[in-house]
Amino acid sequence: MQLMDHKNANPKDVCLDIVSRLDQHWNVDLAAILSNEAMSETERLKRLRAVMLEAALSHVDLFKSEAGVPLDSKDYDNLTNKILAEDDIELEPNVSVTRKNFDIIRGYEGQKVYDYVFTLSKRLEAMSKSTTPGQLAVETVSSSLFTVGTAWGKLTWNAWRGGETLLQATRTGITSLGMKTAITVIIIVLAAVLLYLFLQNPKKILGVIYNDTDDMLEVKNWASKSGNLHMEHGEMKNFMSDYATGDLDSPKVQIRSRNSFSPGSPDPDDVIWGGLYFADRNFGLRGSEGVMVFSSTTSPLMIAHQFAVPYVNDNGTYMQVLDNQPADLSRLFREMYDKRQTRFDQTSSGLRMTSTVNDARGGVVAAIGTFSKA
Repeated sequence: MQLMDHKNANPKDVCLDIVSRLDQHWNVDLAAILSNEAMSETERLKRLRAVMLEAALSHVDLFKSEAGVPLDSKDYDNLTNKILAEDDIELEPNVSVTRKNFDIIRGYEGQKVYDYVFTLSKRLEAMSKSTTPGQLAVETVSSSLFTVGTAWGKLTWNAWRGGETLLQATRTGITSLGMKTAITVIIIVLAAVLLYLFLQNPKKILGVIYNDTDDMLEVKNWASKSGNLHMEHGEMKNFMSDYATGDLDSPKVQIRSRNSFSPGSPDPDDVIWGGLYFADRNFGLRGSEGVMVFSSTTSPLMIAHQFAVPYVNDNGTYMQVLDNQPADLSRLFREMYDKRQTRFDQTSSGLRMTSTVNDARGGVVAAIGTFSKA
């Protein structure tokens, strides 16, 4: 798949280029939703997801009808129903990649960080247009993603571990999950990325953090002001959350542990999971700056990830292993802020941590972070 060169592209133009193709393909008007300033950003995101999902699912049904394939039941899963009803949802699905691609992504610096995060929108666009499990499987594999969402990932992983090729396993995972549910999780992520690209506010950041450990990672009470997500300036617009094991009755975490063929040690066929976040500035002369503390659900492991897109100073990021719960996250942020770097790569307490922003300058920032057992 040919990816768009975003080096000199305005983020809004990137968004509108994608939206124009989706509008034509689905016969909708997503641009009108994005530009409707009478709606809040949250309302626009809800509406965008609902319209995109309804159009995508209608195209799946239309293809089946024209091909003489029996239509699926209209009893969609709960997540799909909530999006179609424009309800609040508590899921921002994880994405996953194979170890080969993870090792490449971890080494990205500069423009490659920006390109990777921005071209995620084009990959998801192609996937969202799929009308059959086979087509979606091809688009997913060619996108360099393994799956979107832990439920889909669990089914694909089981098939891959059972001996199927990656393409076969991906199709099996989609078929087992249900085509419409797979499309649903893709739309959730794509709509959030499109809104990020569209908003003209400077000083915003879209980041992805990959977890190459055997620990399920959570940011405790992240939605609460007293939780382990602290915004020194700005606002967290979208934050990662998915089911730990892929089962809908399993607890939610921020980033699930890797799927490994050889538990406890790296394997070329491991699958590494990542969570996305989108932070934007508020009004005034402030940027998007914060810190999140990831805790293992089964061990004492605790890692802080700091990011900063200040209004006047250099962009940067930092990570560190913590011995215990910090008493004051604002103080922790300030300590890490003073150490921030464009590229951070350090091993501490048996854990390799990397965190990279694409540039020390500029107000539209992409970030990639990784945790790995050293």
